[in-house]
Amino acid sequence: MKLQHLSLREFRNFEAGEVDFGARFTVMHGSNGAGKTNLLEALYLIATLRSFRSADLGPLVRHGATETRVDVAGRDLQLDLTTKLTVQLTRTERQTRRLALADGKTVRSAIDFYGRLRAILFTPEDLGVLRGSPAGRRQFLDRALFARERSHISDISDYDKLLRSRNRVLRGEEGGLSRAQQDGLLDAYDAGLAACGARIWARRARLLADLHPSFSEAFARIHGAHLPATLTYVSKVEAPAGETALAEALRAHRRQDLARGATTVGPHRDDFDVQLGRQPASTFASQGQSRALILAFKIAELKDARLRTGEAPLLLLDDVSSELDPQRSAQLFEALLRDAGQCVLTTTAPHFIGLPAGEDCRYIEVTKGRIESGGISGPRPP
Repeated sequence: MKLQHLSLREFRNFEAGEVDFGARFTVMHGSNGAGKTNLLEALYLIATLRSFRSADLGPLVRHGATETRVDVAGRDLQLDLTTKLTVQLTRTERQTRRLALADGKTVRSAIDFYGRLRAILFTPEDLGVLRGSPAGRRQFLDRALFARERSHISDISDYDKLLRSRNRVLRGEEGGLSRAQQDGLLDAYDAGLAACGARIWARRARLLADLHPSFSEAFARIHGAHLPATLTYVSKVEAPAGETALAEALRAHRRQDLARGATTVGPHRDDFDVQLGRQPASTFASQGQSRALILAFKIAELKDARLRTGEAPLLLLDDVSSELDPQRSAQLFEALLRDAGQCVLTTTAPHFIGLPAGEDCRYIEVTKGRIESGGISGPRPP
């Protein structure tokens, strides 16, 4: 989908707002707290039906309002038709209800709506992935897979439900069970976890293997080729972790799991490792190198999506060029010009964005919940 227009009402700090997008680049600039990231969040909501800042959608509704609406219009490049996607959120005291519409028709299944606008997101919070917890890195991988294979969404949901049920049995919360009944339940949950977990494991490992060449190349272009960067999937289960191998691992760990009251093996305990010049990036990468590594991953995601679908997804980059020196910032934008399709960026100052003159680039100023109209082709002077 080629993004053309965004309209929002009562969203975060915006009472109302309209944005017309550049054919390739749209640069939203303004001071911190003006609302630039909120506009990226609105696009991400349309793409995924989620926020990247909060599990609760309630805060997306403007303070004092009860309902927000986000509309996106664009061109479906495969069908050569104009299409409109809408998400409405209605906040009550107890919950926030979500309604998704495609061309005015309600889409009841989140999986059916997900991916109509395909988007890849970078935020400064992604920098914590390298030094953060394995759980954060798993979520990072799974977000990439949600856009690549929608069946991964239901597999993750099913796996989490089975895992919670198995852990309740391990903790003895299913009262009154005999040992035989307990073993029978654990056998059933193990079978479900093994089947679902094998698919999750295979997709994660395949994703990293597929992205690795483009990731290494993109990092070399942004940061230089003197420090090679590598990606590796890390699991307690010996590769390839098929259904049989996972079932055997769960059974082998059952006594330990009963003692701990938790499932200690499976894709919910896996991780991935980023090496920078044969050293773990989590320990040795500088802040600038960390940013370059994550951006390289996003560029690799983008290239993979274009290869698989024939269309580059929308790239959302929040505060993208901070902590990159001018040379590496220029190298980043050279890579984006080469690989990106349509891209929406935010920055505190437009001269941080190193886009060469002649590119179709629209600059939009955001000030305290207001969107200033107008556009400029080429780079904005400092």
